[in-house]
Amino acid sequence: MVKRIILQHMTGDMRELDKLSVANIKKYATIVGADYRLLRGNVFSEKYRPPIQKVYMIDKEFDEYDEVLMLDIDMFSPKGNTKNVFDEPGIGLYDTVQQQLHRRLSKTHPQLASMNHPYWGGAIYKFNKQDRIHLRKGLEGDSSWIDIFQKPGYYGDEGIMCVLANKTKFVSDTPYFQNNKWCYCSFLPDVKNAGFIHMRTKKPGNPNGTWNNGGKQEKIENYKTLVKQGVLE
Repeated sequence: MVKRIILQHMTGDMRELDKLSVANIKKYATIVGADYRLLRGNVFSEKYRPPIQKVYMIDKEFDEYDEVLMLDIDMFSPKGNTKNVFDEPGIGLYDTVQQQLHRRLSKTHPQLASMNHPYWGGAIYKFNKQDRIHLRKGLEGDSSWIDIFQKPGYYGDEGIMCVLANKTKFVSDTPYFQNNKWCYCSFLPDVKNAGFIHMRTKKPGNPNGTWNNGGKQEKIENYKTLVKQGVLE
């Protein structure tokens, strides 16, 4: 029997949206037959800022699992969603933004990153056991290079995972999801048909799909809007 777990991470106090995401993803995990765990605090290293702690998803602690899914704590499964993310080919998102960041990182730090190996968006990662074991070999020895990503907003876990892929010469037949269905921004049209909704600060469109161009507000308010629209419970 294939054993799977869904992980999320939080450092510090849980906010309202965080708690709602955890409850939502826990429920989804039950639907798809996966275990669930919320990682709290500096599980990867006391040295690094919160986003970097997600790298702990490849730790040997989870070697009992065939597949590990790590989700940001502002991700939600739409109402009535029974699609199984573990059936989706691919490891993570590689949309326009990730492609731009990949090129920039490879150009800025060619000794660490390369366009020959993957770059994944940090909101969702789905790794099998073989790939996790392979990637964490890149953490062996001197790992001081991680310090480069300690600066707030500077790649974080995305940069680290890209470097690990390069250091270990990681390759996969299906490194990326085929589209953004499993990391679908909350302001996009037809959000109710997403696999997972990534809550953003840009306002969702109204029920017929029109965008509120340029309008932004707190993510919790956008969550409430989607609840009113029947997209989320």
